[in-house]
Amino acid sequence: MIKTGSDILFQEPTCETRRLRRSVVVDASADEFSIQFVAEPFAFEADQEVLMYFNGKSEFMQQVARVKEVAQPEEGSSEPVTFTLEPVGDAISAENRQNYRVSTISADLEARVGEEEDLDVQDLSSTGFAVLASADYELGQTVEVSIAHGEEQCHGIAAVQSIRHFGPGRIRYGMRAIEEDPHTGEFLQVLQRISLAVQREQLQRSGAAT
Repeated sequence: MIKTGSDILFQEPTCETRRLRRSVVVDASADEFSIQFVAEPFAFEADQEVLMYFNGKSEFMQQVARVKEVAQPEEGSSEPVTFTLEPVGDAISAENRQNYRVSTISADLEARVGEEEDLDVQDLSSTGFAVLASADYELGQTVEVSIAHGEEQCHGIAAVQSIRHFGPGRIRYGMRAIEEDPHTGEFLQVLQRISLAVQREQLQRSGAAT
């Protein structure tokens, strides 16, 4: 159940490459809830259906919501736009990723996230990765990232999609790559090549062990 004060990520509805933006629930009831975006809001309109992501009891969830009302602030006010929404259907797990993620714990793969370098990458796919870091990030926050593997190196912007704490200085972040220039697709193309290379290496090692 969505509660007042909780964070919700919304997907930009008019962009082929998924871009997420964080909002905070300012009021919630059994049938609807109101949100305000933390930064520049998406251009949601009344009666539009949108896709949202949020933390459930034990996993990251996704659900469709319908925009019931868009309340603009009074002229000259510094208050943000308030969107009132109602859930549509049931929430489902967002942990089952469309793109296969390969474990990279044994691949000695490291990444830079923000100002932190040489971070252990836990898993990797053609659209994102998970990393252990010590800095504090928020759901939906975007940050500069880079991953190097052999002669391949990709760098770009990623959005924090999930957060799990494992103790002081050990936070597991699920990162979703954001393609700043969808026409070139360079960031995602290189990330995909690195993911495939790591998979091939793992297959070679498993074949040699049999």
